[in-house]
Amino acid sequence: MLDYIIVGQGVAGSCFALKLLKENKSFIVIDENKNKASSVAVGIYNPVVLKRFSLIWNAEEQLKWMLDYFSSFEKLLGEKFIHEIPTYRIFKNEDEIKTWQKKAKQPELIPFLNDEIFQSNSPEIKAPFGFAEVKQTGRIDLENCMKLFQMYLSEHDLIRNEKFDHLKIQFHENHVEYEGILAKRIVFCEGFGVKENPFFKDLPVIGVKGEVLKIKTETEIPKGIWKAYNFLLPLEDQLALTASTYDRDDLTYEPTEKGRAEIQNYLEEIYTGNYEIAKQNAGIRPTIIDRRPILGHHPKFENLWILNGMGTRGTLLGPQMTEFLYDQIEKGVELPKETDVKRFEKYWN
Repeated sequence: MLDYIIVGQGVAGSCFALKLLKENKSFIVIDENKNKASSVAVGIYNPVVLKRFSLIWNAEEQLKWMLDYFSSFEKLLGEKFIHEIPTYRIFKNEDEIKTWQKKAKQPELIPFLNDEIFQSNSPEIKAPFGFAEVKQTGRIDLENCMKLFQMYLSEHDLIRNEKFDHLKIQFHENHVEYEGILAKRIVFCEGFGVKENPFFKDLPVIGVKGEVLKIKTETEIPKGIWKAYNFLLPLEDQLALTASTYDRDDLTYEPTEKGRAEIQNYLEEIYTGNYEIAKQNAGIRPTIIDRRPILGHHPKFENLWILNGMGTRGTLLGPQMTEFLYDQIEKGVELPKETDVKRFEKYWN
């Protein structure tokens, strides 16, 4: 009998599988390899909310666990995934500069905000009011990490690439059975796909479609994550990524003309160089009405667990939420109330 079945191999499912490898727990991942938010996620990590210049919830702990987990992925898979890159917040007016300089002196923000205001030396980066640096930011190469981890799981017979059929779960006294697999529990890491899960579909998971453009520029963009409303992230070979859109109405997985036009409009507010579009992707992020993840077990079927709701910050949230859920399952450690699925008890009735 296995300890776990994991459904989904996005960021959350991969982090949970990595934790089980570290703890010598037996498991199988079942993943359709289709329509994942992580497959189009850029992987930028940033502990500061750049609209309000404030720290995200539990910022330092999230950052610590993210670096720990993706360092472990690097050791396991023999590739580099963590790229430390400063973020440059482009100001739109003098009021923003004053707010920034005030916030940068707050003790909790000193490690993250540089109070010096810089002027752009690049004729193609449009920043008439200047910009300032956010420290401890960067990018995780999620696409490569998830692909190589899937190959690792496949080589070790730890993954089945197929659609999970929730109706085939058989419940026994102390375990579950799925297509001949006996396991103590199932952890659902399905992202927005949870809306098709009959056990958890009524939870207040809101789909938000995001689109991303990869562009080819004529000249090199200065290194950094350039952030105004959207971001501009130079890669190698004069390629760059820019995003994102936030569409709650169109929940298809297809890129759209509307999304492309919106991203280009915001890009051209800060970038004046010539470029062509090399690729456009779309995905649906699972967000929760109170902007916190959902962890825990089903109220009736206590061997069915959920790890979901990472929204736009899955890269940062996934590792620490994995720690919380694992400790709850294996050690009985209480989940933080902000994350516990029990806060949505009314949705079960």
